[in-house]
Amino acid sequence: MKPKHLWWIVGCVLLAAMAGVSISCFGANGDDDDDDDDDAANAGDDDGYDDDDFAGDDDGGWDDDGDWSDDDMGGDDDDWWDDDIDDDDTVEDPQIVCPDETQDTVLFLSADDSNSQASPVVARRLILDGYIVPRRYLRTYEFTNYYQIDYPFPAEGRINVVPQLRLLDDGSDDGFSTYTFQIGAQSHSLAHASGRHLNVTFSLDTSGSMTGAPIARLRYVARAIAARLKAGDIVSLVEWDQSTSVVLEAHVVDGPNDATLLAAIDGLEEGGSTDLHGGLVRAYQLAADHFDETRMNRVVLISDGWANTGVTDVELIAEAADDSEGEGIYLLGVGVGDADYYNEQLMDDVTDAGKGAYIFIDTQAEADKQFGDRFQENMEIAAMAVRVRLQMPYYPVMEEFHGEEYSENPQEVEPQHLGPNDAMVFHQFLAVCDGDLFQDGDVINVRAEYTHPVTRAAQTDEAEFSIAQLLAADADQLVKGDAIVSYAEALKEIDRLGDEGDWDGASTACADAHTKVQAAATQLGDTELEEIADLLETYQDTIEYRR
Repeated sequence: MKPKHLWWIVGCVLLAAMAGVSISCFGANGDDDDDDDDDAANAGDDDGYDDDDFAGDDDGGWDDDGDWSDDDMGGDDDDWWDDDIDDDDTVEDPQIVCPDETQDTVLFLSADDSNSQASPVVARRLILDGYIVPRRYLRTYEFTNYYQIDYPFPAEGRINVVPQLRLLDDGSDDGFSTYTFQIGAQSHSLAHASGRHLNVTFSLDTSGSMTGAPIARLRYVARAIAARLKAGDIVSLVEWDQSTSVVLEAHVVDGPNDATLLAAIDGLEEGGSTDLHGGLVRAYQLAADHFDETRMNRVVLISDGWANTGVTDVELIAEAADDSEGEGIYLLGVGVGDADYYNEQLMDDVTDAGKGAYIFIDTQAEADKQFGDRFQENMEIAAMAVRVRLQMPYYPVMEEFHGEEYSENPQEVEPQHLGPNDAMVFHQFLAVCDGDLFQDGDVINVRAEYTHPVTRAAQTDEAEFSIAQLLAADADQLVKGDAIVSYAEALKEIDRLGDEGDWDGASTACADAHTKVQAAATQLGDTELEEIADLLETYQDTIEYRR
């Protein structure tokens, strides 16, 4: 069935001007990625933007009191420190209080699309270029998406659910023991040759702001995708500045590195203002005109995110991605702007509406990584509408959550798609409200609820273990997840301390994170963690320069 494509929809609009302020109106209650007044719903987001609950406004990242405060009452991830500009959350320590009722706690968890992973690449580029990383760019769940945390593959069409638990703090200081708890939801393995054929439509920004490195990065990405196409794949290409031009329509490639496609990519020239809206509208029209439910239908937006002509209609994107009655047209957003001058919020908003990944490319090597070995992860879908249900004894309290959102109400958690060869990772800290209540034999149950992308059948996979079994089991993936989270959270803390002029404290935060990451890298023999440890050493030099 061809998806609906009502191009006259006028409703929720992203006004994306040179200031980069944008408004999004999609996402579940509790998810603050849409920056609206939805945080009355026990949110659990980790987006670095404001939680403007009870506001009644849709203010695009600025809350009603004029600061960037997380002054909501939800379950948002403040990560010991506040992730806003003005640290006005005055609670010194979390209030760990046992619930009044002794029934099991049931929470529903969601990650952002498993392949949204721009934050760590932006952060790495800023660190290597000698900048302090603004915490508004940092979404911790994108770090656990980007760095590979691999679990055993399940059978095709299933999800392997893996809970892991370790003691973090025995509570000798404050009486509350704290545990690191991580859930992995691993999809099946898919070889590139076994993937479906594609109907892919490129929407390419060739405006004046793309001059220089950005247009070169755009070509890196387009050529990397061209290198992985198979004979019979259908490709359309729209380029746009203040107007749109269809360069290719429904071109059937003859295999990898199709000569016609490469010539079209090489012939792109930048100049003019930026009508992102027009470029997306035309791309979705082409994708819909040549829609094929037997193929993977993708729009690939490559841009620096600066739209200074027209408007960006998020409802149009969400309408095209609607897969409630059949296969949708999904959006993959690729940011190619300079990391220190880049409208990443707009790119995140449009890909969230388009049910797709948001990626940042800063080098040829990064383009080859994302569209080489990770091609199927980024382009295909293994499980649709994935949501995780966690049932545990009442006495562990969610102290911090490093996914996108959680709630006791499943309707307030937006399910997300999961690519093949990939895992959704839900990292969290649990505090035991009363140590006398802790029982090794108590059970934790984790269930993945999702839809099969081909049969559309509702499916579940689950795992259930006693606390004693979890504490005794191997947990290498949790060790790596802990190190990655420590890195992301340290970057937030360093920026906050730097804003206060406390560069001694920032130096200590960086050194502490390096110690933890290096220990995990040595324990696991993990090259990605070694890379993070090296980045933290480089960052320490930048911090020392500021002291």
